[in-house]
Amino acid sequence: MPITQVSIFLDNRPGSLYEAMSQLDKNKIRIFALSIADAGEFGLVRLVTEEPQKAASLLEDAGFNLAKSKKNTEVTAIFSSRQDRLSKITKILGEGGINIEYAYSSAVHVDGKVALILRPSNVEQAEQMLAANGVVLLSLDQMRKYFQ
Repeated sequence: MPITQVSIFLDNRPGSLYEAMSQLDKNKIRIFALSIADAGEFGLVRLVTEEPQKAASLLEDAGFNLAKSKKNTEVTAIFSSRQDRLSKITKILGEGGINIEYAYSSAVHVDGKVALILRPSNVEQAEQMLAANGVVLLSLDQMRKYFQ
């Protein structure tokens, strides 16, 4: 159940994040997770939204530069909890030869569990390995349901 994320390049200046986020707010698209990476003159913003295709189209139509590489679009969402700590999750993936290219947390929390967004080097294989070890994977529909 890979999730499509939206990645945009923004000028590294005050107000550019507002300009992008206001496009989503105006169109009532909720953001479940957000990551911002500084890359000198620009920043890379990664988002998990409730409607990724619509969000990408709106941002592109508004003139924002989207990162469209397939490598950067599919992520997996998992619940991290006392039972499924990050150390367990990273051990499963590491022993399976899967690299975590990047990760960020989300605003989705349920009963002491937090949804984490991971970009593993092989999304499908990572999800199979995690599920086989009892780690709870989240679909975009589940993120919609749990987001408050």
